[in-house]
Amino acid sequence: MTVVDDIKARLDITDVVSGYIELKQAGSNFKAPCPFHDEKTPSFIVSPGRQTWHCFGACSTGGDVISFVMKRESIDFGEALRVLADRAGVSIGTPNIKTKSTSTYEINESAAKFFSSVLYSENGQIARDYLKSRGIDQSTAQTFDLGMSPPQQISLNLFQHLKLEGFSNEQILESKLVNKYEDGNTNDFFRNRIMFPIKNRRGKIAGFGARSIDNSEPKYINTPKTDVFDKSGILYGLDISHQSIIAERQAVVVEGYMDVIAAHQHNNNNVIASMGTAVTDVQISQLKSLCDTLILALDSDAAGQEATLRKLEEILIDSASQNMMGFNRRIGPIIKRNSIEIKICRLPEGSDPDDLIRNDLPAWQKLIDESVKAQEFMIDALPIRFDLGSGSGKTAALEWISGLIYASNPFDQQNYKEKIAAKLDIASSKLDPILRELGRKSKRSKSTSPRKSIRNEPITVSNIPNSEVSLDEYTLAIMLNSPELKDIPDNFSPECFIRSEDREIFTQWLETGKLDVLKSTIDDSLQPRLEQILDIKLKPIDLRQAFNSLEQCFSRIEERHLRKLQEGLLSTESSLASSKDLEEAIVKMNNRIKEIHSQRG
Repeated sequence: MTVVDDIKARLDITDVVSGYIELKQAGSNFKAPCPFHDEKTPSFIVSPGRQTWHCFGACSTGGDVISFVMKRESIDFGEALRVLADRAGVSIGTPNIKTKSTSTYEINESAAKFFSSVLYSENGQIARDYLKSRGIDQSTAQTFDLGMSPPQQISLNLFQHLKLEGFSNEQILESKLVNKYEDGNTNDFFRNRIMFPIKNRRGKIAGFGARSIDNSEPKYINTPKTDVFDKSGILYGLDISHQSIIAERQAVVVEGYMDVIAAHQHNNNNVIASMGTAVTDVQISQLKSLCDTLILALDSDAAGQEATLRKLEEILIDSASQNMMGFNRRIGPIIKRNSIEIKICRLPEGSDPDDLIRNDLPAWQKLIDESVKAQEFMIDALPIRFDLGSGSGKTAALEWISGLIYASNPFDQQNYKEKIAAKLDIASSKLDPILRELGRKSKRSKSTSPRKSIRNEPITVSNIPNSEVSLDEYTLAIMLNSPELKDIPDNFSPECFIRSEDREIFTQWLETGKLDVLKSTIDDSLQPRLEQILDIKLKPIDLRQAFNSLEQCFSRIEERHLRKLQEGLLSTESSLASSKDLEEAIVKMNNRIKEIHSQRG
């Protein structure tokens, strides 16, 4: 029995949920108004027999006791597990599987202590003077565990320190903190730099950022990619910012370490950094469970503005266009999961958050308050990106931004259409016919795409497991081993998986898209299950067979889930049948099951 199974076995979902909301008996189940949206007629059902919950109303989602606490408390899987572990009297401890990640985290912790000792030694005076010149006091430096890597001429280096701590040469080299050359000699990767430990949300040091003290180039470097460190999957400062982000329901993303440190020293505690790169899907997904609004306060120069536009294009336009205009859905953290509003803080040209915060805090706070919605920022950028003086330029601009319109709140759509029409210098009444024609072209393009021909081939897979859990494991194993297969059926939800660990692994895999990033960012409590799935031996199959196998797996898993939901409704008192939401849910489930069978042919 895993730790997750042990915790769930000791707790009853009815007891946990009733600690948050009032439940009323309804046959063998319990009902209540959904705590996640406003409603008059109860459509939130808790099933003690299955130890699950489901909203048959606007949310149309559900899960087990862990997913309920995650959603209710706005916390991630690991935190919810720890909350429930305390309640159940279960000690989580360390992961059951000892991986290379474990020793890498331990080495990084030891290295951070070494760097800190150097900073506060006689040799660290130059680094302390630099921090003081940047307005960083000792208390803040200690909060962020800042340190210094020693100069080349200092006798004791990091490699020697780690050896004294008992780490093997292999472990040290895998951490990428030490280089080994062809002649067998070793050398510390970081030398004579201010050291910024980069922690994951759980506070474990995954890697380091480093700034040169003497302004030599490159000014900033990071730990090379390891089994626990991928810069694209971590937000600097999230470990100490997440509580403030939850409280304020808002996160501010800046670019640099110094920006974050200055913000926290001046009590702007909801600020984190993407560490010099455009914010990634993985980073956004980490914030979606914490807040409702994400403000990007990135570089104001032309390159920074273009990088911001490219990222917004990816998360707000590409995915929306595929979903709204007929392409296969690409599930990403913006479109599929609970939405987050993205805003842009327009920084004055030539300024950065660090300078603004330290020298004019009211001006910084005013800029944050005046941040504009990402959609408006992108509409304003149309004249910069396209030649709006020509018909072809207007068409290209509208093709680029059309998905954004339909992905927006219905109440905002007309406003955006009018602004776009004004930028294109056309009557707003002419916009809808043009958009419809673009949609028809997209659907025609889809009908002739190579992917479509694969989808239409008959399913002839015979080696799919019959048992429920094995079916889920097999599905995840194919996905993890076939990263190019990311198109998920429109009606498929992570809730369809039986085990909460599988649901979370599936969701995080869709958001990361890279196995190495998934391994480095996933919670420790999920590592054993991930390792178990990765150890599954699959028969060699080509891309077409893998695609067909996944289609059949998703079909069977979804049908199983729908039938269990139906059973739950039938065991609930008949008075619920008067609920419009529940009546509609039953009809939709029956229609979807029929649709699944017709697709199998």
